[in-house]
Amino acid sequence: MTLSVYMLDSPFNLDKNEIKKAVKAIMNFRTQPEYINSLEIALFHPQMDAQFWNKLLDSRGASKAYQDKIYSEPMVRLLTLKALLIPKFLPEFLIWMQTAPKPDDCWEFCRKLQASIVTEYEKNIHGLQCLTRNVKDGIYSLLSRLITKPKFSPSDSTIKHKLRGLVHSKFDIPQLVKATKLLLTQKDGFWSQVYRVYFTKDLVYALTQIPDLSEPGVIKDYPEEKHNFLTNLQPFWRYPGKTDKNYLSLAQFFEEVGQPDFAAIFYQISTGNVPPNIFSQVFPRRHIKQGNLFEMMLIRKKGLLDHIHSALYGDTYLVTDNLRLIIRGMVIGLLLGAIVLTTILLISSWWTSRYDKTLQASMDEKIAALEEELKSAQASTTDTNNPETLTEISPENQERFNRTHEAIKAMITNLTDYINQLPPNTLNSIGIPENVQDNNEYIVLFCVRQILGIDHNLQYGEIGKYNQRWQEFSDAIKEYQKSKGANTPDGVIEKDGRIQRWLEEDIRNQCLNPHGG
Repeated sequence: MTLSVYMLDSPFNLDKNEIKKAVKAIMNFRTQPEYINSLEIALFHPQMDAQFWNKLLDSRGASKAYQDKIYSEPMVRLLTLKALLIPKFLPEFLIWMQTAPKPDDCWEFCRKLQASIVTEYEKNIHGLQCLTRNVKDGIYSLLSRLITKPKFSPSDSTIKHKLRGLVHSKFDIPQLVKATKLLLTQKDGFWSQVYRVYFTKDLVYALTQIPDLSEPGVIKDYPEEKHNFLTNLQPFWRYPGKTDKNYLSLAQFFEEVGQPDFAAIFYQISTGNVPPNIFSQVFPRRHIKQGNLFEMMLIRKKGLLDHIHSALYGDTYLVTDNLRLIIRGMVIGLLLGAIVLTTILLISSWWTSRYDKTLQASMDEKIAALEEELKSAQASTTDTNNPETLTEISPENQERFNRTHEAIKAMITNLTDYINQLPPNTLNSIGIPENVQDNNEYIVLFCVRQILGIDHNLQYGEIGKYNQRWQEFSDAIKEYQKSKGANTPDGVIEKDGRIQRWLEEDIRNQCLNPHGG
């Protein structure tokens, strides 16, 4: 009789003695199909909850083995089984194995039991659906544990590594990252099989759903651990720019296991940008500075040439023309000085080593590399932000910008007291760089861009200089006016007008209130 027939004929016919028999048999490494099927059938029944499994497994010595650090092969198999049946126990199980005097032995005991289950998994056309569900939820539990700081019971805090003398709480996260990678990449492992075949697709789908699940409690019909994981991620989509460095371990984990899409998302969440090597794997096109993935805007971390470009051409209206000219002169001077110095060194080297062909070839390579770098730097500046490709603002648009600018100055004045009274870390959480957190003009303009849905790379100083830049800004104002029900959207913010009042209200309630408090 196959598992599917058994469940269809008598879905509520549950023999607890058969379950106990199956646990005992698997603990003793007898993994016949009937025992695996007994567990699958038991998991099908809602009344077989964590409390039931804990009681049953503790009768076989599970809690004693965990607390007293008994690492015999039967006990490792028993706790492996517990991690399969109770998903939230999986992180504790991995840490327990890592604290063993001989963790490699524990991993081998665990692997052999998984391999025997995989054999039945591959034979069964229905794929052991309940066990698979538990494994996926266990992986979500692991990912959540890599993020949050775990709470320890008094007994947990005293667990020490017998060889290294490390306290459990001190090596929890880094060791758990290592153990998670091993578990999910282990050859012929049940967890690794489910991770490859099902979990990555499941996570892709889940991330695409998060932007639509903006209201608390909307995520439903998900297993507990998956529900918790996705609920904790929601604020990063609701409040673009919000970061949490506790997600860095998760980003590094996905980088190590070769999942650049997931790594990019969690680097953005943890640091506010994505390392260039990860960004280029997700967005192969060269010179792309940002891109959208799972409806989250990813920003490539700046490299050396990006900083040179910023110095030469400015990234914010806060840099005055005079200061920009000074910086530009300094950078050009440094580049020219480097070229002159390099040329002198090359000529000197050529004269002193003219008979050494190997050294001459090396110098030729250096010249080529330098020329290539300079060409690349020059190419990176010839984009749509180059003022030479833009049309000077017309008198009509200049007048419309001036009216809008007066309204924005009034907004800055009106919001200054509110900004100065914000709770600590609020500006960090919405993505305001620390070096400009005392600049209310920058903060208000940051929020205006965010509320109007304008690219943060659009420099405010260029809006009043070029028709194209003003048009981008004005069109965004029109869309905002339409969303607010304005009868005649004109793309201008009037000083002390209702558009100004609406924007001030949204800045207070949305942009500067990321937690909705």
